Amino acid sequence: MKKYIIGCCSLFASLAFVGCEDFKLGGKFLEKPVSDEMNIDSVFSHKVFADQQLAQTYHSLPDFLPWNGRLGWAQLECITDLAETTKKGGTEYHKGSLTAANSNSGAYSLIYDNDNGQFSSVYGIRQAYIYLNNVDRVPDMTDEEKRIRKGEAKMIIAYHYVDMLRFLGGMPWIDRAYKPEDEMDMERMTVGESVEKICGLIDEAAGMLPWSVSAEDDGRMTAAGALALKLRLLLFTASPLFNDKEPYKEGEAADKHYVWWGDYKQERWQDALDAGLNFLRKNQENGNFYKLVDTDNTRADFFAGYFNRYNQEVLISSHRWIKWDKWTKSISQIRFGHGAPTQNYVDMFDMKNGETFDWNNPAHRKNPFYDEQGNEVRDPRLYETVTVLGGNFKGREAEIYQGGKEQPTWMGGGQDGRWSSRGYSGTAMRKHILDGDDEVNGRPYQCPLLRLPEVYLSIAEAMNELGIANQPDEFGRTAYDYVNLVRGRVDMWSLTPQNTPAGEVLREAILKERALEFGFEEVRYHDINRWKHKDYLEKPLFCLATYPDYEPGDENKPVKQRHFRYELVEKFPNPRVWVEQWDNKYYLCPIAQDEINKKYGLVQNPGWE
Repeated sequence: MKKYIIGCCSLFASLAFVGCEDFKLGGKFLEKPVSDEMNIDSVFSHKVFADQQLAQTYHSLPDFLPWNGRLGWAQLECITDLAETTKKGGTEYHKGSLTAANSNSGAYSLIYDNDNGQFSSVYGIRQAYIYLNNVDRVPDMTDEEKRIRKGEAKMIIAYHYVDMLRFLGGMPWIDRAYKPEDEMDMERMTVGESVEKICGLIDEAAGMLPWSVSAEDDGRMTAAGALALKLRLLLFTASPLFNDKEPYKEGEAADKHYVWWGDYKQERWQDALDAGLNFLRKNQENGNFYKLVDTDNTRADFFAGYFNRYNQEVLISSHRWIKWDKWTKSISQIRFGHGAPTQNYVDMFDMKNGETFDWNNPAHRKNPFYDEQGNEVRDPRLYETVTVLGGNFKGREAEIYQGGKEQPTWMGGGQDGRWSSRGYSGTAMRKHILDGDDEVNGRPYQCPLLRLPEVYLSIAEAMNELGIANQPDEFGRTAYDYVNLVRGRVDMWSLTPQNTPAGEVLREAILKERALEFGFEEVRYHDINRWKHKDYLEKPLFCLATYPDYEPGDENKPVKQRHFRYELVEKFPNPRVWVEQWDNKYYLCPIAQDEINKKYGLVQNPGWE
């Protein structure tokens, strides 16, 4: 076995080493200021400084909004059928030119980078082990405080390993901070080994953490978040990408079971279901602390469920900033068209009256968003996820039509030059950034990484795959009941065995429900990959062209009550150039070729060169 020294510069070796080197502390977490620069001995000499170091470790958690890092001002939804980016941003992955050589600009990168405070998973894992190695010597922390904070650090490591498995497959396991003279095995783990190690770490963390925290500690890891993360992991690895009779693509990594189990076992779906039910049991034991935000105000409840801090629905979150600022880079990039929803996505949102939205239905085509009185006619989540014609925008009604202020640039541009690209697709992204103005400005910031609806929909999916969708579980619920908990929050009609038969039909309905509930929360990308649903991406992607078709007096009415003519336009190139150049290798990302070339044990994912 090789011995590695710090100078080898390998990613996994460098994240593991720890010494007395200096490291920077910067940024904010839980609205606490942090110091400038201190060495390790100083940091772990006082509880306040140790907490700041752990806070810095939290900053490695991902964020969905565009920034010039992992996705080059774009978003993960822009590599699916839900959204696009106007060619002013994005990476080689968005443009269909990703290779192993340029993979650090792909959907997932292992590069050890803390540029501009945007810390990577590798940075987070390393800092977590620095914390675990040193926190016991903090003199003014109680044993209970140390135990809980260690659980938090372990959860940050576990979160990153779950993401690595979903993006890359099995990767080497780091279980301590190595010294330069230590022998280290940097070979990739199999999927089975990965699941065992990650689940073990999650279980350890769950046993050390409280079920919930107070409002002032909102954002810290909890036992509830740990059990929900375990469910996410087991659901992903039970899905056909890893759990099948043959690998998604042949290659050395497949032969060694780094990118699939090596067989299909239905019991893996049972493992996922057991994890979900265990979460519900523990939540019940703790007074059902976690619950959906549901006050019978449909749009406001859906919005509050992902946006509001300490809402008892978000299970894991990240906090890149303290408060929203309408001038920050992520919001400013949206105005250039980044995260533009495809019309394909908009059309997924059904009518309130129980009908599936269809442009061939004359009533739907005449009033696709509002009725003659200006009332909403679609799933309430549409209006909080997407800014549609007439929706609230900068304190007024959005004018995304020919001649309107948000006229798409490809139709000649709009009157408001700063924001005219935001309606690039005929609608615009609303989730997270709201109207991009005073609706969001100054409000407390959070990025929801895992929410309670995912637990419900994952349980439903596992029950369906086990063939027990209609059988009540120990809580008296069927798979349909779990889906309807999510749909009921927004007063949408229920799924039943009659209108949505169990099996493939229900499976597709659940995947659609996940897209509707979690748009712009980086769920669709993984759902497409774990179900090997390249067919979702082979469909043409459309935008919406809207033209005034005024009747007398329309010009004096609010925008949402005027009459318009709508045309679907096949405008977008398919993400990753899927239609003409699809290759199953895209189901997982490549490992950076520079790391493969260092020959310390990494094997490239199938198909990547």
